[in-house]
Amino acid sequence: MKHIFIHFLFAYSSLAITSCTPKSQDVTPQSTCTSLLCRSAKYSLFIANLDGTNVEILKTSSYQDMTHPRVSNDKNWVTYTTYHDLNSEKCATFDQGYLNTEIRAIKISSLADKSIVSNVSGQLNSNNYWIGNTNEMTYLSGPPTNLKFFRLSLSSNLDSLAAPTQISVPSTIIPMDPVTNLGSNKIVYAGLYDSGGGSYVKSIFMMNLSDSSNVVGLSLGRNHAGGTIACDSAECLNIMENDPKISPDGTKVAFMRRALISGANGFGWHIFVVPVASPLNEVNISYSALGSDTSKNDALPEWIDNNKLIFSTIEITSSTNVSKNVYTMNANGSNRTKISLPEGFRYADVFPFTDSQGNSKIILSAEKIAATCSQ
Repeated sequence: MKHIFIHFLFAYSSLAITSCTPKSQDVTPQSTCTSLLCRSAKYSLFIANLDGTNVEILKTSSYQDMTHPRVSNDKNWVTYTTYHDLNSEKCATFDQGYLNTEIRAIKISSLADKSIVSNVSGQLNSNNYWIGNTNEMTYLSGPPTNLKFFRLSLSSNLDSLAAPTQISVPSTIIPMDPVTNLGSNKIVYAGLYDSGGGSYVKSIFMMNLSDSSNVVGLSLGRNHAGGTIACDSAECLNIMENDPKISPDGTKVAFMRRALISGANGFGWHIFVVPVASPLNEVNISYSALGSDTSKNDALPEWIDNNKLIFSTIEITSSTNVSKNVYTMNANGSNRTKISLPEGFRYADVFPFTDSQGNSKIILSAEKIAATCSQ
C-alpha cells in the first residue's frame, strides 16, 4: 500500500494578448512592453473578470509553480500552494510531487506575501479551503503514508491564533483533497477506503466537518465509462475520483475521474456531478464534448454558483505539446463556453469569487509557455 500511495502523490496533479499593468513588485517590465505576455515570469497568479477581461498580474515567480489559489472570505487575501523541490530544468512544480510544499498568502491590496503553513522536508502542506464565512481554513498535511486534515484559525492578518486542530476521519479511510465552502458545514474529500483484506476502493466521501461518524460515500471507483476498477495497482490511484467540490447549496458534488488507459501522456479526465441525496448516481457531464478521446481532458472543477462550473481543459498532443485553457459549463454539461484569456500561457487551477465591490472575478494559476526557469 505504501508504494501505491506514494506513486499517486508523485503522478498527479485565447486569443488577443491583453494589455495590463502589473501589480506585483516581482515583475520587471520591459520599457517597450505593452502586453501581459512579456511582463510575466515563468509562473504567475492572475486576477481577471469572470469573462476573461481586465487581466492583472498578482504574483510571479521565475521558478516556483503556484497552485490551488483561493480567495479569503474577507476578499483581502489569496492563499496558494507553492513548491520547493526542483526538477532537472530548475523548476519547482507539482510534477515533482507534493512533498516539501508550503501554503502562502498574498494580500491583494498591498502585495504583502507571507507563509501560512511552512514547508517541512518529506511532508505535504497543501490544498487549503476556507470554512464558512470565517478566517478559518482546512488543509492537507503530513508525510505521504500518514496524511491528515487540519483546520487552522487565523487573524485578519492571517497570523495563526492557535495550533492547528486535526479533523477526524474514519481509520478505514486514507484522506486526500479536503474541500469546504461558504454555504455548508460539510467537508468533501477523495479517499482510499479499506474494504478489508488489503483491498482498497477509491471514492468521494462527505461528512459533517465536526462529526466523522456521519460519512457518506458518493462514488465508487469506476472508470469514466462506468466500469468498476479494482484498486490493486499504482495506476488505480491515478484513475478514479479526485478534486471533489461541493456546490454552494450543498446539494451536488462535482469531481474529476480518469479513464483506465495506458501511456505516459494519456490522461482521460472527465468531470462528473453526483447529487448528495442520491449517492453513486453521478452524471458524466464531459462526455458529450470529449467522448472517449483521452488526449482531451476536463479537470479541476469549481462551482461559480449552484448550477454552473468553471474548470480547466487539458489537451495533450505530444509529450511537449500540452495546452491548458479555461471553460465554463452548466452542471448538466450544457452551454460549454471557453473563456478568452491571453495567449502564450497554460492555465490550470482557476477559482471564482466575488470581490468586495460585488464583481464576479476569477484567480488563475498560469505558466508562461516559452519561459525557462531561473532562480
